[in-house]
Amino acid sequence: MKKQFTYCLFIVLSFIISGSVYAQCIGDITTVHINSKAVGRDVTFTDPLTNSSKTSYAGTLNSTMDGNYMPVYCVNLHRTVSLPDNNYTDTCNYVDPKIQYILNNYYPYKRGYAGQLPDSTDEAGSIQMAIWHYSDNVNANTITSNTVKNRTNQIIADADANGTATEPVITFTIEASSDPDAFFVRTVDVNDVGIAVSNISLSISQGSLSTNTTSTNSSGISPDITVTGTSTGIITATANMIYSQGRIVHSRTSNKQSLTIAYPVYGMMKVTADWGALPVELSSFNGVSNGTSISLFWSTATEQNNSHFSVERKSVNSEVWNTVGRVEGHGTTSISHEYTFTDRNLTSGRYNYRLKQTDFNGNFEYYKLNTDVEVGTPTEFDLSQNYPNPFNPSTKINYSMPSDGLVSIKVFDNLGRQVATLVNETKTAGFHSVEFNGANLNSGLYYYKMEVKGITKVMKMTLVK
Repeated sequence: MKKQFTYCLFIVLSFIISGSVYAQCIGDITTVHINSKAVGRDVTFTDPLTNSSKTSYAGTLNSTMDGNYMPVYCVNLHRTVSLPDNNYTDTCNYVDPKIQYILNNYYPYKRGYAGQLPDSTDEAGSIQMAIWHYSDNVNANTITSNTVKNRTNQIIADADANGTATEPVITFTIEASSDPDAFFVRTVDVNDVGIAVSNISLSISQGSLSTNTTSTNSSGISPDITVTGTSTGIITATANMIYSQGRIVHSRTSNKQSLTIAYPVYGMMKVTADWGALPVELSSFNGVSNGTSISLFWSTATEQNNSHFSVERKSVNSEVWNTVGRVEGHGTTSISHEYTFTDRNLTSGRYNYRLKQTDFNGNFEYYKLNTDVEVGTPTEFDLSQNYPNPFNPSTKINYSMPSDGLVSIKVFDNLGRQVATLVNETKTAGFHSVEFNGANLNSGLYYYKMEVKGITKVMKMTLVK
């Protein structure tokens, strides 16, 4: 960590390093028992590996972590799981972004949401099939149950449209302090909100620490812990912490299914950080605006074990960072690489950006753009083509306002009947966006019309279920 603060003095001024080194966890510290089937049903579909019919239980499994109840979904279709099985453990890994999105927004973590099937066994079965679509390339259209097939396709469409950049919440981390000789511990809940945790055990493989036990306050931040007597070493922190949905547990034997946590649970967790490590040497980081888009450009001089960059954005008037994209890294390389990412359909305003670089072991580091990037005011009233199009069940419609005004956006079916009012209020000058959800409508052609200050614009869109 200390080396990182020295390093940032030599980087060109197009970016700064935030000075945070984050933890890699270590498995085998927590006890996981997979007990029985929970909520789900048998589903028949075509196995993409054998191209033959397969019937499998699809839904959640009952399990416990350190004695605490923990429902899980499967993320390996072509392995078996024995019930019960007491030979499972935490892997410190997380599911892919679209599966993470499903776990964040569907049963059992969320309940009573739009589109949820009245029979929870059908809903859980559909969610499992959608997960297998992403983990094992299952074609949802081969599902023999129309109820499960249609619902699975709805969930897949939602994840495709909204889940590309979904990142897991890392609840327990070791971070570098503004003091280059110190670090602190951060603890958060599954919404990334700070929580107080007591009796966190600390150690370092070389040198010594100012304390071997710490606690975090209600903001999730511990006091600084000073490192002495070393410039390298592995810092370890252990505590009873919350495991967020999306984290993977698997059997200690390689022939069993891997499972993902579907509902947050407490258990013993161990995380580590490499004092002095720097996984990526960034040589530039710039941002340029163009209409409603902002393009980011960065380059690396070297990379060590680099899995990917997550692009995070916040408004200058906000303290909340949102993940808006992901760009794959180049692993380990001493060759310079150029990267780019375009953040589209932004409203007028000034934005901050940072890169969250993550290695294959789960360690991550922030690189922050040192200047704001501004999206200006449009020059004309305009209505854009919805995206995605065709869509199922929701789509986004962008429109622009060069000046303040009362604007109306309504949706009509192919017979001219109004089916929805999306906007009917005064909007400020700038770029705006509204979502249309056609979950309760039939497939077909629809029209959306914007009226503002005597100007009318009409566009077509297609709902396909």
